[in-house]
Amino acid sequence: MRSLPIAVLVAVICFNTQAQTTIRANVIDSLSRQPVAFANISLEDGRTGTTAEIEGKFVLNIPTNYSGAIFVSHVTYQRRVIPLSYFKNHQSISLLPASNVLQEVAVTAKKEENPAFRIIRQAVAHKKDHDPDYLKSYEYISYNKFLVTMSAAKRPYDSVIARIKNPDSVKQVKARKEYTSFDSLLRTTHFFLSESVTEKQKINPNKEKEKLLALQVSGFKSPLFTNVATDYQPFSFYKDNISLLGKDYINPVSRGTFGRYEFILSDTTYDGNDTTYIIKYHPKTNSFFNGLKGVLSISTDGFAIKNVIASSTDSLAFINILIQQNYEKINNQWFPVQLNTDMRLYQYKYFGRFMMMQHRSFLKEIKINPPLRASAFGDVKLELTIPKAEENKSTLDRFRNVTLDHKEARTYKMMDSIVKKTSLRIDDIIEMVVTQAVPLGLLELDLNRISKINQYESIRLGAGVFTSDRFSKWFRLGGYAGYGFRDQQWKYGGDVRFNFSQNKDFFIKFSYSKDIYETGMSHINNEGQLLGSESFRTWNAYQYDRVEFYKGEIGYRIFPDVHATAFVSRSEITPTYNYQLQLEGETLDRFRVAETGITMRYVHDESYMSLRGKKVFVGQRFPVFTLSVSKAAPLYDAQNFTYSRADFTAKLQRKHRYGGKTRFFLTAGWIDGIAPYGKLYNGRGARSTSYLVENFFQSMGLYEFTASKYASVFMSHNFGNVLLNKKFSKPELVLYHHMGIGQLDNQQIQSGIPMQGFDKGYVESGLGLNNLIRGNYAKVAYWGFGGALFYRYGPYQFAQSSDNLVARMNFSLTF
Repeated sequence: MRSLPIAVLVAVICFNTQAQTTIRANVIDSLSRQPVAFANISLEDGRTGTTAEIEGKFVLNIPTNYSGAIFVSHVTYQRRVIPLSYFKNHQSISLLPASNVLQEVAVTAKKEENPAFRIIRQAVAHKKDHDPDYLKSYEYISYNKFLVTMSAAKRPYDSVIARIKNPDSVKQVKARKEYTSFDSLLRTTHFFLSESVTEKQKINPNKEKEKLLALQVSGFKSPLFTNVATDYQPFSFYKDNISLLGKDYINPVSRGTFGRYEFILSDTTYDGNDTTYIIKYHPKTNSFFNGLKGVLSISTDGFAIKNVIASSTDSLAFINILIQQNYEKINNQWFPVQLNTDMRLYQYKYFGRFMMMQHRSFLKEIKINPPLRASAFGDVKLELTIPKAEENKSTLDRFRNVTLDHKEARTYKMMDSIVKKTSLRIDDIIEMVVTQAVPLGLLELDLNRISKINQYESIRLGAGVFTSDRFSKWFRLGGYAGYGFRDQQWKYGGDVRFNFSQNKDFFIKFSYSKDIYETGMSHINNEGQLLGSESFRTWNAYQYDRVEFYKGEIGYRIFPDVHATAFVSRSEITPTYNYQLQLEGETLDRFRVAETGITMRYVHDESYMSLRGKKVFVGQRFPVFTLSVSKAAPLYDAQNFTYSRADFTAKLQRKHRYGGKTRFFLTAGWIDGIAPYGKLYNGRGARSTSYLVENFFQSMGLYEFTASKYASVFMSHNFGNVLLNKKFSKPELVLYHHMGIGQLDNQQIQSGIPMQGFDKGYVESGLGLNNLIRGNYAKVAYWGFGGALFYRYGPYQFAQSSDNLVARMNFSLTF
């Protein structure tokens, strides 16, 4: 008898389930035929309904005996009222776009607050409760899909196409053939398609790693075509600045937002006890900032973002980008489950269509606060190991949301056949550019060693050959050689490196070189990082030492953000200029120096990806600190140099909520004791170049000042776009201030070359405009030329004011 109530309850549930009618359909745009995300579907009472998912699909349970209509609404589409009988023969609902069609909540009294403000204010107050970056940890598996295709033809072009279909001239006959061929192609295939499955793990704030599990790319095989969830948009919509295609936009869900954004409470939906507010937002009229427009759906369950649509308001951008994010509650925590990005290239138009790129990420097997080990994380954030063929297909099949349609399957076949017919290996070329190496079986050619330019050598040509990961993943051996055409001298060297743990960056390395090094420059190893503006200064450098160099190193990541390298070295320095030094009563013009020391580097968050056994630099977040301490000693047949040395650099950056960016670069050095000129510090001058060289004095000569102890700071603040926002000009105002001080010791025992310190303090300031002139680059981005003026003042200014003024130019590429 105890089981009777349970049996009755089960029977009632089954009866109610059978009595309900279930509608499964999807909502699409009537013009583009693309899915409409987050449309609201409700019954006549307005409180019973559901919300379409990010792909436009929805499931709606209709109570028994309900005979009313179904209401479908969206803040950017005309509302539709659909009879229940419609769904017997249809599974799609098309909505007609409109600029402002929903009933908006009116504010009848001037003093009454906009009802959307209270909701947005609550959402801002609860941001940390729902931001995934405030969780202890999380992990998920992501299925990612990237597509390049053409849009559907828009109605304004129908008349044009009609004339092509019914030609009355030879020109139109030719156009008809082109249109027919183009239309036939688009009906059967896309231009490009890739799918990937990745596993992401993260311990907040900055320990993360993502591993490639499966990959399929139309026409290509390289894992560099892997797409991850955060390729084109941030992981969540909770940061004060939303970065899209390298540009920062002010988040409407942030403090101070009511002074910049308009909010309109457009609709309210109900799902059980949960109420969701639909709010439209856009920048205020005549606003002058990087803003977004779109729709926010905010749940009363913690005032969390349930879903969001956002697009750029920059009407001049070549790429129109729109993002969509959908969140679900997992283990009592709101978490993103799908991220969509649409990029429309309106400049690439063909027969009424435009090119578009679509990126979709579906997050699955999400775990909130799993017990992850911090020791399992390193600086390799993305591991691009090619999956095994037998596992690749099964993994893709398992995590695909929907089976590939005929058009997608044909895209793979067509692109694969096209690439097979050409002898050009685009995969290999791309990987060569990224890794800076040409694979030669068990060996690889180092592209960094092919050429160099400076005023001392003019042009250096050479080559470097090293073992590849196919030879060994933990052992690397190689060498290089190069010939300078102006000095007519060979330079060469080699090294052997043992990699014991990539995760801990644990290695032992021995190296030898007979090469040239610029006088007074700290040669910090930026292995794997892209060249910056400092290369423009290097082209003008002319004062070098010939150095025969032996070095042994051992490196290890002692803390998650700190890497240490201990070293011992022996160098023989031969100046290529007239220079002598008195040491213990002996005049020297060649110097043998031995040093031991340690270098420690702190980076808050530095990213590398692992590709074919190589670490490839991706980026870093500030701050970055480097400290090196060393001691010279008369070891290994070295002369009696016993100086102590310390070098320090700091890079800091702060992005301001309402636009603008401030950067600091601090560098300092200290040498206590006698050291040859080549081991001292030059003043970091860059006057001889016409291009802006970051973190150098623009008005100071390359070798105008020398120091054994110095400190310099370089500050800049970019205010963002000012004055104009046109296709031909979008200037950004930048202020610069540079200052330094340097003391030169033991000057009386050094001769042959003019030397002076800058112990009274060197100062310069500047004013710049970036993107003063800009133009079209391949119809996807803007190239921009800008300029800056710097003025040298203070104790070391020149008598003639015009000599203190220097002009610089810069170049940028923006989307």
